[in-house]
Amino acid sequence: MNTLVSVTSQKTNNAVIKWNLYYIIAIIAVCLIVNVSIRLDYYFLQGIPELSFTETLQGLALVCINLCFYKMIKAPNIGAGSLLVFGFFTALLIRECDFWFDKITHGFWFYPAMFTTLITLVLFSKRGKSGFTEFVNLLRVPAMNKVIVGVIVLIIFSRIFGTGSFWRDVVSQDAFVVKTIIQEGLELLCYCFITIGAWETQQQVNTLNNNECGAL
Repeated sequence: MNTLVSVTSQKTNNAVIKWNLYYIIAIIAVCLIVNVSIRLDYYFLQGIPELSFTETLQGLALVCINLCFYKMIKAPNIGAGSLLVFGFFTALLIRECDFWFDKITHGFWFYPAMFTTLITLVLFSKRGKSGFTEFVNLLRVPAMNKVIVGVIVLIIFSRIFGTGSFWRDVVSQDAFVVKTIIQEGLELLCYCFITIGAWETQQQVNTLNNNECGAL
């Protein structure tokens, strides 16, 4: 049922609360894992080299992401869209493994990444109009919003936030200034995400309530 109702069963309420608790625990676990991995790299490896806890976890995360979308390629109505996203994240995985490809020659990762991209686009184009429809259907899945946000933060925010020239100026300052910039910058990013989520929630609630009124 796609409408908001004032009365729900206790079983349904418990299921919703339980799911949200699991979700909160998962997010807390992710935050802890990231912080622990960075500290392990700093204290034991004196930085974050290519073969580090953090880089390894990034690769494992991309493998998990690819497995999820790979399993959805044969799913009805979203298969072609899943294929397109799978190809995108496969290219990202190849980019993250540039350390190993550089053993062949520097920058060699570019060629398998481009090959993967071209193969994906060719297979997707063979689906024709149905491929585009299936991609749109995939974007309609609410959880895809989180994937999109993650990709934007990965490609845009992390690159701009990690600009070398900026941090060369910052590290010459007091350690408290560096800490404040990192903490406040991340807090602002989080508040922006929360604002978008609150707005989206409001829009979905309005839509559901309008549907309920229309059905009366």
